[in-house]
Amino acid sequence: MDAGTDIRLMYFPGFAINSLEEKEVKKKNEAFKLNVFNMDYTGELPVKCPNCGEKLIGHGKRPVLIVDTPLKAEPARLNMNMPRRRCLKCNYLWTPEVQEIDNNHLITKRAFADITQKAIKQPFIDVAKEYGISVNTVKNTFIDFLNEKKSTLRFTTPAFLGIDEIKIPKLGEVTVITDLEHRTLYDMIEGRNQELLRKYFDELPNPENVLWVCSDMYRPFEKPIHIDLPRARWVVDHYHVVAYANKAMDSVRIHVQNQLSKEKRIKTKKGLAYTLRTRLKRLSTEEQLLIRECRKNPVTNPIAVAFDLKEEFFDIYDEHKNSKADAQEAFAEWEKKIPEDKSFDGFQKLVGTVHNFYEQIFNLWECPIYITNGFTECTNRLIRENSVKGRGTSFDILRGRTLYRKANLEKIEANGMMYIGPHIPQKGSIFHYEETKDIRDDYTEDESLFFNSYDYDPFIGLRPGIDYDPETGEILQEFEDKEEVEW
Repeated sequence: MDAGTDIRLMYFPGFAINSLEEKEVKKKNEAFKLNVFNMDYTGELPVKCPNCGEKLIGHGKRPVLIVDTPLKAEPARLNMNMPRRRCLKCNYLWTPEVQEIDNNHLITKRAFADITQKAIKQPFIDVAKEYGISVNTVKNTFIDFLNEKKSTLRFTTPAFLGIDEIKIPKLGEVTVITDLEHRTLYDMIEGRNQELLRKYFDELPNPENVLWVCSDMYRPFEKPIHIDLPRARWVVDHYHVVAYANKAMDSVRIHVQNQLSKEKRIKTKKGLAYTLRTRLKRLSTEEQLLIRECRKNPVTNPIAVAFDLKEEFFDIYDEHKNSKADAQEAFAEWEKKIPEDKSFDGFQKLVGTVHNFYEQIFNLWECPIYITNGFTECTNRLIRENSVKGRGTSFDILRGRTLYRKANLEKIEANGMMYIGPHIPQKGSIFHYEETKDIRDDYTEDESLFFNSYDYDPFIGLRPGIDYDPETGEILQEFEDKEEVEW
């Protein structure tokens, strides 16, 4: 017996290991070694029936095979010989109770915790191979874990909600809800429509806590927010607004270039698409010369005008961030500068969009914190990666893997937003999420390193017609140029 064997005995008082067997197990096309600990009960045997007080008599032994944590990277089982004693009068049957065993799954509690922790960050099939059990066993164990957390963990309704959607293969649209103030995932909903959102918000505890909601320009959000969140004000994420300015500018460029000969079109297009999406203050000398050449040429002059309109629209947010009235006045002046030429229809559509969501767009200036849905977009990327790891898993499993990851729960608890549930330890994590490339589970406390949405152009270096998330770099492809000629 090695040290690992002695440690196992510490968790099962009243039992002694009498032997350790190594068995070869074959399942379908794979074979593995299984360590089986044969254990006998050494504790006291009851004499009288606890129900009627009559004498208990021996009723044989029953071997029970329990799944335990691996031994030396090989699956392990505890073969526990359970003595039984029966009362002939009331038919009571006694067997020893082992507190460290989850009787619902015939698995040790430490193995249950380890399996659920690994199931959060690994595919079920990998966990099943490590433990020598079926994939369905891992899945059912994880589902029970999720149900347990669903019934015990309660999150305080946040004041600043972020709402966005993500499309998952085989699951369809999933609505993602985040706490923007504390940068945590609050919940996920399967589906995305007004009826579903109304039902969810109607059942939301303390809906009066919600003061601000940030989302894209999805009109069905309006009614659930207005009716079910009585104190909430809706803010349209400004990145979704300025994206239309870039799209409008690209439409002017495409219109002009399509009127040029092939040779001039290639010469004009070379580097211009990227340059136009760069903010004016970040243009290099060569890029400034390129736009200046467009301005001098009567044929390409509309491209320079479109660039100026794009810059001035961005400046509504950048130059007037402290005054809503100034921002509204700047928009009114900007609207008058749009040429009536048909090639500038994209900018006219942007004007219509702003007027359709006028209140929601300019609510941004009255919000006590600068509110953006960048964190929600970042969470979407985590959800997408979890979906790839467990391709074909159910919505509940995908939700659990994302919501109950260690970093999310620790931040919720640290900010006092968890009012029912177990303590999340700082060491020896119960919940864990494997860090992936370019994605961190922890967040720096150095405010100087935080994303500065006012001093950042989210569209530098992108191919025209591609929209993407400024925090994660994720290409969203919401706006694709259908008319653009090939390179």
